[in-house]
Amino acid sequence: MALALGAGRAAVAADDGGAGSVVTVESGRITTIEVSPWLGSSLERAFASEAYALAVANDRDEHWSEAAGLYHQAIAEWSSRYRYEPSPELERAIFKADRERQRSQLLAGVQAQRDKLPPATLRGLALERGRIYRTKLMSVRAYTGAVPAGLLARTRHELEEALRLADPTKPGADTEARLLLCATRAAGGDRPAARLELAHVPTSEREDPAALLPLAVCQAALGNLPTALVLLEAHVRRQPVEQRLDAFALRDLYLANDWDRLRGERRFETLFTAIRRY
Repeated sequence: MALALGAGRAAVAADDGGAGSVVTVESGRITTIEVSPWLGSSLERAFASEAYALAVANDRDEHWSEAAGLYHQAIAEWSSRYRYEPSPELERAIFKADRERQRSQLLAGVQAQRDKLPPATLRGLALERGRIYRTKLMSVRAYTGAVPAGLLARTRHELEEALRLADPTKPGADTEARLLLCATRAAGGDRPAARLELAHVPTSEREDPAALLPLAVCQAALGNLPTALVLLEAHVRRQPVEQRLDAFALRDLYLANDWDRLRGERRFETLFTAIRRY
Protein backbone atom coordinates (compact mmCIF):
# COMPACT_ATOMS: atom_id res chain seq x y z
CA MET A 1 0.00 0.00 0.00
CA ALA A 2 1.07 3.62 -0.42
CA LEU A 3 1.02 6.43 2.13
CA ALA A 4 1.09 10.01 0.87
CA LEU A 5 1.40 12.84 3.39
CA GLY A 6 -0.02 16.28 2.72
CA ALA A 7 -0.99 19.36 4.69
CA GLY A 8 -2.76 17.79 7.60
CA ARG A 9 -4.00 14.82 5.59
CA ALA A 10 -2.76 11.38 4.65
CA ALA A 11 -4.00 9.42 1.65
CA VAL A 12 -3.76 5.66 2.01
CA ALA A 13 -4.02 3.63 -1.20
CA ALA A 14 -4.30 -0.13 -1.14
CA ASP A 15 -2.09 -2.11 -3.50
CA ASP A 16 -4.43 -5.07 -3.85
CA GLY A 17 -7.22 -3.59 -5.87
CA GLY A 18 -9.02 -2.04 -2.92
CA ALA A 19 -10.14 1.54 -2.71
CA GLY A 20 -7.92 4.10 -1.03
CA SER A 21 -9.01 6.25 1.89
CA VAL A 22 -8.12 9.61 3.35
CA VAL A 23 -7.57 10.31 7.04
CA THR A 24 -6.90 13.62 8.77
CA VAL A 25 -3.56 13.97 10.54
CA GLU A 26 -3.11 16.68 13.12
CA SER A 27 -0.17 18.96 12.32
CA GLY A 28 2.84 18.85 14.60
CA ARG A 29 2.06 15.45 16.06
CA ILE A 30 3.16 11.90 15.32
CA THR A 31 0.20 9.89 14.12
CA THR A 32 0.19 6.11 13.76
CA ILE A 33 -2.05 4.77 11.01
CA GLU A 34 -2.87 1.06 11.02
CA VAL A 35 -4.10 -0.21 7.68
CA SER A 36 -5.65 -3.62 7.00
CA PRO A 37 -6.09 -5.12 3.54
CA TRP A 38 -9.50 -4.72 1.96
CA LEU A 39 -11.10 -8.14 2.14
CA GLY A 40 -14.48 -7.34 0.62
CA SER A 41 -17.84 -8.55 1.88
CA SER A 42 -18.39 -12.10 3.14
CA LEU A 43 -22.00 -13.22 3.43
CA GLU A 44 -21.56 -14.90 6.82
CA ARG A 45 -20.59 -11.61 8.48
CA ALA A 46 -23.96 -10.09 7.61
CA PHE A 47 -25.66 -11.94 10.49
CA ALA A 48 -24.32 -11.86 14.03
CA SER A 49 -23.84 -15.21 15.73
CA GLU A 50 -21.69 -15.92 18.76
CA ALA A 51 -21.66 -19.61 17.85
CA TYR A 52 -20.38 -18.86 14.34
CA ALA A 53 -17.67 -16.56 15.71
CA LEU A 54 -16.55 -19.28 18.13
CA ALA A 55 -16.60 -21.85 15.33
CA VAL A 56 -14.27 -19.70 13.24
CA ALA A 57 -11.99 -19.23 16.26
CA ASN A 58 -11.78 -23.00 16.67
CA ASP A 59 -11.05 -23.42 12.96
CA ARG A 60 -8.27 -20.86 13.36
CA ASP A 61 -6.81 -22.94 16.19
CA GLU A 62 -7.39 -26.18 14.22
CA HIS A 63 -9.84 -27.60 16.75
CA TRP A 64 -11.90 -29.13 14.00
CA SER A 65 -14.40 -31.21 16.00
CA GLU A 66 -15.26 -28.30 18.30
CA ALA A 67 -15.66 -26.03 15.28
CA ALA A 68 -18.05 -28.47 13.59
CA GLY A 69 -20.30 -28.55 16.67
CA LEU A 70 -20.36 -24.76 16.90
CA TYR A 71 -21.23 -24.41 13.23
CA HIS A 72 -24.15 -26.74 13.91
CA GLN A 73 -25.32 -24.36 16.67
CA ALA A 74 -25.03 -21.37 14.34
CA ILE A 75 -27.06 -23.20 11.69
CA ALA A 76 -29.78 -23.93 14.25
CA GLU A 77 -29.89 -20.28 15.34
CA TRP A 78 -30.06 -18.93 11.82
CA SER A 79 -32.58 -21.57 10.72
CA SER A 80 -34.87 -20.56 13.60
CA ARG A 81 -34.58 -16.93 12.54
CA TYR A 82 -35.21 -17.87 8.91
CA ARG A 83 -38.60 -19.33 9.81
CA TYR A 84 -40.02 -15.92 10.76
CA GLU A 85 -37.60 -13.68 8.86
CA PRO A 86 -36.73 -15.44 5.58
CA SER A 87 -34.35 -13.85 3.10
CA PRO A 88 -32.02 -15.07 0.33
CA GLU A 89 -29.06 -13.60 2.22
CA LEU A 90 -29.84 -15.54 5.40
CA GLU A 91 -30.43 -18.72 3.41
CA ARG A 92 -26.99 -18.37 1.86
CA ALA A 93 -25.39 -17.72 5.25
CA ILE A 94 -26.96 -20.95 6.53
CA PHE A 95 -25.65 -22.85 3.52
CA LYS A 96 -22.17 -21.37 4.04
CA ALA A 97 -22.20 -22.37 7.71
CA ASP A 98 -23.18 -25.92 6.76
CA ARG A 99 -20.37 -26.17 4.20
CA GLU A 100 -17.87 -24.96 6.80
CA ARG A 101 -19.27 -27.54 9.25
CA GLN A 102 -18.74 -30.27 6.68
CA ARG A 103 -15.18 -29.14 6.01
CA SER A 104 -14.36 -29.04 9.72
CA GLN A 105 -15.76 -32.56 10.14
CA LEU A 106 -13.70 -33.74 7.19
CA LEU A 107 -10.50 -32.25 8.62
CA ALA A 108 -11.28 -33.78 12.00
CA GLY A 109 -11.44 -37.21 10.43
CA VAL A 110 -8.46 -36.95 8.10
CA GLN A 111 -6.00 -39.83 8.52
CA ALA A 112 -2.62 -39.45 6.87
CA GLN A 113 -1.74 -42.97 5.68
CA ARG A 114 1.23 -41.78 3.67
CA ASP A 115 3.31 -44.90 4.20
CA LYS A 116 0.54 -47.16 2.87
CA LEU A 117 -0.46 -45.23 -0.25
CA PRO A 118 1.00 -45.36 -3.76
CA PRO A 119 2.55 -42.09 -5.04
CA ALA A 120 -0.38 -41.18 -7.32
CA THR A 121 -2.87 -41.54 -4.46
CA LEU A 122 -0.52 -39.74 -2.11
CA ARG A 123 -0.30 -36.72 -4.41
CA GLY A 124 -4.07 -36.61 -4.81
CA LEU A 125 -4.47 -36.70 -1.04
CA ALA A 126 -2.02 -33.83 -0.56
CA LEU A 127 -3.74 -31.73 -3.24
CA GLU A 128 -7.21 -32.38 -1.81
CA ARG A 129 -6.08 -31.52 1.71
CA GLY A 130 -4.38 -28.41 0.36
CA ARG A 131 -7.67 -27.34 -1.25
CA ILE A 132 -9.59 -27.80 2.00
CA TYR A 133 -6.99 -26.11 4.18
CA ARG A 134 -6.84 -23.16 1.78
CA THR A 135 -10.62 -22.82 1.82
CA LYS A 136 -10.52 -22.78 5.63
CA LEU A 137 -7.70 -20.24 5.54
CA MET A 138 -9.79 -17.89 3.39
CA SER A 139 -12.87 -18.40 5.56
CA VAL A 140 -11.02 -17.57 8.78
CA ARG A 141 -9.29 -14.57 7.21
CA ALA A 142 -12.58 -13.23 5.85
CA TYR A 143 -14.27 -13.42 9.26
CA THR A 144 -11.41 -12.29 11.51
CA GLY A 145 -9.44 -10.05 9.16
CA ALA A 146 -6.21 -11.89 10.01
CA VAL A 147 -4.31 -14.81 8.50
CA PRO A 148 -3.78 -17.69 10.97
CA ALA A 149 -0.11 -18.65 10.81
CA GLY A 150 -0.67 -22.32 11.59
CA LEU A 151 -3.33 -22.79 8.94
CA LEU A 152 -1.23 -20.89 6.41
CA ALA A 153 1.71 -23.21 7.10
CA ARG A 154 -0.45 -26.34 6.79
CA THR A 155 -1.91 -25.17 3.48
CA ARG A 156 1.49 -24.40 2.02
CA HIS A 157 2.89 -27.74 3.23
CA GLU A 158 0.17 -29.80 1.54
CA LEU A 159 0.33 -27.87 -1.75
CA GLU A 160 4.12 -28.00 -1.79
CA GLU A 161 3.88 -31.75 -1.15
CA ALA A 162 1.52 -32.08 -4.11
CA LEU A 163 4.08 -30.20 -6.22
CA ARG A 164 6.91 -32.43 -5.03
CA LEU A 165 4.96 -35.56 -5.94
CA ALA A 166 3.76 -34.31 -9.34
CA ASP A 167 4.57 -36.59 -12.27
CA PRO A 168 7.22 -34.72 -14.32
CA THR A 169 6.29 -36.70 -17.44
CA LYS A 170 2.75 -35.27 -17.47
CA PRO A 171 2.47 -31.67 -18.72
CA GLY A 172 0.41 -29.51 -16.40
CA ALA A 173 0.42 -32.03 -13.54
CA ASP A 174 1.47 -29.32 -11.11
CA THR A 175 -0.69 -26.48 -12.50
CA GLU A 176 -3.45 -26.47 -9.90
CA ALA A 177 -1.04 -26.78 -6.99
CA ARG A 178 1.02 -23.88 -8.37
CA LEU A 179 -2.02 -21.66 -8.80
CA LEU A 180 -3.40 -22.48 -5.36
CA LEU A 181 0.02 -21.74 -3.89
CA CYS A 182 -0.13 -18.40 -5.71
CA ALA A 183 -3.43 -17.64 -4.00
CA THR A 184 -2.18 -18.90 -0.64
CA ARG A 185 1.01 -16.85 -0.69
CA ALA A 186 -0.91 -13.75 -1.77
CA ALA A 187 -3.42 -14.22 1.06
CA GLY A 188 -0.49 -14.53 3.46
CA GLY A 189 0.92 -11.21 2.27
CA ASP A 190 3.84 -12.53 0.18
CA ARG A 191 2.82 -11.11 -3.17
CA PRO A 192 6.24 -11.44 -4.90
CA ALA A 193 6.28 -15.18 -4.08
CA ALA A 194 2.68 -15.44 -5.30
CA ARG A 195 3.59 -13.87 -8.63
CA LEU A 196 6.55 -16.22 -8.91
CA GLU A 197 4.24 -19.23 -8.51
CA LEU A 198 2.05 -17.83 -11.28
CA ALA A 199 5.11 -17.27 -13.49
CA HIS A 200 5.91 -20.99 -13.22
CA VAL A 201 2.67 -21.81 -15.07
CA PRO A 202 3.21 -21.50 -18.85
CA THR A 203 0.63 -19.85 -21.08
CA SER A 204 -0.36 -23.15 -22.68
CA GLU A 205 -1.36 -24.55 -19.28
CA ARG A 206 -3.22 -21.38 -18.27
CA GLU A 207 -5.42 -21.85 -21.33
CA ASP A 208 -6.45 -25.36 -20.25
CA PRO A 209 -10.16 -25.30 -19.27
CA ALA A 210 -9.28 -27.28 -16.13
CA ALA A 211 -7.09 -24.37 -14.99
CA LEU A 212 -9.77 -21.67 -15.29
CA LEU A 213 -10.98 -21.80 -11.69
CA PRO A 214 -7.60 -22.06 -9.89
CA LEU A 215 -6.26 -19.33 -12.19
CA ALA A 216 -9.24 -17.12 -11.29
CA VAL A 217 -8.56 -17.77 -7.61
CA CYS A 218 -4.89 -16.81 -8.05
CA GLN A 219 -5.74 -13.61 -9.92
CA ALA A 220 -8.38 -12.63 -7.36
CA ALA A 221 -5.88 -13.11 -4.53
CA LEU A 222 -3.38 -10.90 -6.36
CA GLY A 223 -6.02 -8.18 -6.68
CA ASN A 224 -6.46 -8.56 -10.44
CA LEU A 225 -10.23 -8.58 -10.07
CA PRO A 226 -11.32 -7.86 -13.70
CA THR A 227 -9.11 -10.72 -14.93
CA ALA A 228 -10.38 -13.00 -12.17
CA LEU A 229 -13.98 -12.26 -13.14
CA VAL A 230 -13.37 -13.03 -16.82
CA LEU A 231 -11.85 -16.39 -15.86
CA LEU A 232 -14.67 -17.13 -13.42
CA GLU A 233 -17.24 -16.39 -16.11
CA ALA A 234 -15.50 -18.76 -18.50
CA HIS A 235 -15.50 -21.47 -15.81
CA VAL A 236 -19.20 -21.05 -14.99
CA ARG A 237 -20.35 -20.77 -18.60
CA ARG A 238 -18.20 -23.62 -19.83
CA GLN A 239 -19.08 -25.49 -22.99
CA PRO A 240 -20.53 -27.94 -23.76
CA VAL A 241 -23.63 -27.28 -21.69
CA GLU A 242 -23.75 -30.79 -20.18
CA GLN A 243 -20.41 -30.11 -18.48
CA ARG A 244 -21.59 -26.98 -16.69
CA LEU A 245 -21.82 -26.84 -12.92
CA ASP A 246 -24.90 -28.15 -11.14
CA ALA A 247 -26.95 -26.05 -8.73
CA PHE A 248 -25.07 -27.21 -5.63
CA ALA A 249 -21.65 -26.49 -7.14
CA LEU A 250 -22.78 -23.07 -8.36
CA ARG A 251 -24.06 -22.07 -4.94
CA ASP A 252 -20.89 -23.34 -3.28
CA LEU A 253 -18.80 -21.39 -5.78
CA TYR A 254 -20.81 -18.21 -5.27
CA LEU A 255 -20.28 -18.28 -1.51
CA ALA A 256 -16.50 -18.85 -1.68
CA ASN A 257 -14.53 -16.17 0.14
CA ASP A 258 -12.21 -15.89 -2.86
CA TRP A 259 -14.84 -13.63 -4.45
CA ASP A 260 -15.63 -11.41 -1.46
CA ARG A 261 -14.02 -8.43 -3.18
CA LEU A 262 -16.22 -9.02 -6.23
CA ARG A 263 -19.38 -9.55 -4.21
CA GLY A 264 -22.04 -6.92 -4.89
CA GLU A 265 -20.66 -5.98 -8.29
CA ARG A 266 -23.37 -6.20 -10.94
CA ARG A 267 -21.40 -8.37 -13.37
CA PHE A 268 -20.44 -10.87 -10.67
CA GLU A 269 -23.97 -11.12 -9.25
CA THR A 270 -25.48 -11.42 -12.72
CA LEU A 271 -23.17 -14.32 -13.51
CA PHE A 272 -25.02 -16.37 -10.90
CA THR A 273 -28.50 -14.85 -10.72
CA ALA A 274 -29.02 -14.96 -14.49
CA ILE A 275 -28.59 -18.74 -14.45
CA ARG A 276 -31.04 -19.09 -11.53
CA ARG A 277 -29.46 -22.37 -10.49
CA TYR A 278 -27.63 -21.54 -7.27
